[in-house]
Amino acid sequence: MSDHAHVKVEDGAIERQSRMREDQFRHFRWTQRTLRSTFWGAVFIPVGLYLAISASTNKWDWTAKKQGESLSKA
Repeated sequence: MSDHAHVKVEDGAIERQSRMREDQFRHFRWTQRTLRSTFWGAVFIPVGLYLAISASTNKWDWTAKKQGESLSKA
């Protein structure tokens, strides 16, 4: 068997990227771009999903329907 699995090759670019990811919280700043991303991910998308789901919650009735019967509650 070969012992190639135990060889460690250090690449400066990979080490630098790893160090940047580990220290990212130290260099973070709120900018217009980060605020926009945060609002989309934490406010707008969840609120939009909630409104879409709550609008269609009482619209359909799936229990005990026979073939040819309408699924709408109305």
